[in-house]
Amino acid sequence: MAKDYHSTLINCLQLILKPVARFCVKHSLGLKDIVEMTKVVLIEAAAEEMERSGEKINMSRLASITGVHRKDCVRIHREGNVATDTNRFASRVIGIWRDSKRYQTSSGRPKIITYKGEDSELAEIVRSLSTDLRSGAVLFDLERLGAVERTATGLKLQAGAYVPKGNPTEGFRLLAEDTSDLMQAISENIYCADDELPNYHAKSEYDNVSPDDVPKIRKWLFKQCSDFQTKVEKHISKYDLDINPKRGKKGGARIAVGLFSKTPPS
Repeated sequence: MAKDYHSTLINCLQLILKPVARFCVKHSLGLKDIVEMTKVVLIEAAAEEMERSGEKINMSRLASITGVHRKDCVRIHREGNVATDTNRFASRVIGIWRDSKRYQTSSGRPKIITYKGEDSELAEIVRSLSTDLRSGAVLFDLERLGAVERTATGLKLQAGAYVPKGNPTEGFRLLAEDTSDLMQAISENIYCADDELPNYHAKSEYDNVSPDDVPKIRKWLFKQCSDFQTKVEKHISKYDLDINPKRGKKGGARIAVGLFSKTPPS
């Protein structure tokens, strides 16, 4: 039974890795690159799991769990440097600015906020999320992303949501994060008890549509998905304690809702 289950997991791993392999072939990444990055993510995942379980992280234990050589565990875990993910932070700033009533006009739209100095509204938003980043650095990133515009009265939000156009690294980071969420959601559905409410997972596919109709279908899908995502964000943001702090409430639970459509190029 254990052998059959292991074979099933290996088959699942092959299916999961197939799109990764296509990505590697398309972008000329060879086995050496794949092996090195596999070591990195295995060590990261094992260390995170050990921390979650309250275990002390040591190199021998990491090597035992992952099968990665101990010297590589030392090199990657002890000597590796992780850069601050400012792009992801920028999207969180945009979320609070857009969804918190404190930073909305009477009609519910994001208002123009002050941004100069540490007493500004931008600095206030940044401090609510982290004490490690300065508002000036976040402003630089928001402007680099084309998300804001400086006006005579303050800072105007240009982006309804963060879309990393022209930034392959950030775009694929979002792909990796979305893939992780989807895998966890489906795994929970597979192993959940019969009386549990599972995660929603569905896909609609049609394979005989006229290419002439694709542009209008793409436009319709974009509008429907955008409207639904806005509805989701408006509802769930009421419960997010960063956006709507509530005394006595303990936060930390993460909820993710993702939508995508795939249509052939014009």
